[in-house]
Amino acid sequence: MEEKRDDFVGRHLIIDASTLNRRNLTSTDTVFTLLEALARNLDMTLVLPPIVFRYPFANDEISAFCDDIEVELTAKAKAMAAADKQVDLSLTPVRIMREFLRKRQLEDSGVTGVSVWAESHAAIHTWDEDNYYAFDAFSCKDFRPKDAMRLLLSHFDTEVLNCVNLLRFQRSPAKM
Repeated sequence: MEEKRDDFVGRHLIIDASTLNRRNLTSTDTVFTLLEALARNLDMTLVLPPIVFRYPFANDEISAFCDDIEVELTAKAKAMAAADKQVDLSLTPVRIMREFLRKRQLEDSGVTGVSVWAESHAAIHTWDEDNYYAFDAFSCKDFRPKDAMRLLLSHFDTEVLNCVNLLRFQRSPAKM
């Protein structure tokens, strides 16, 4: 690392990367594990566990709900037919919801993760349909950028990586 200056404010690492494939770009577990490993390997203090979510939200949950409704309605229709009762239990609402999900899967999708450190933060956003991720880490405590890059490279099949390693310095003394 470089010699410390008295006016050092922090290091800001910004990375844009293209990947060879979608491996791990859709995984909330991978992003969570990555953010925990970053805090540990860069010697940062996690204020909270990493916050990670997939978007669009709840596709898997809605799809599972449709499966459950379809199974339940089919079973009720069979039971009512066996009891010689005529009731129309249409699966049209389930088909409409499945079409909605199919269209929604064509939209942009990915994972967003944020790790809040006592020393500042790290964030990552993935776009799996584009095989792309953007990463950002800022800390008032200096760290080795190659340690962060090594973790990113181990979690994603990175093909092209563009990096900005910005050292921040206070231009004037803080006012009291």
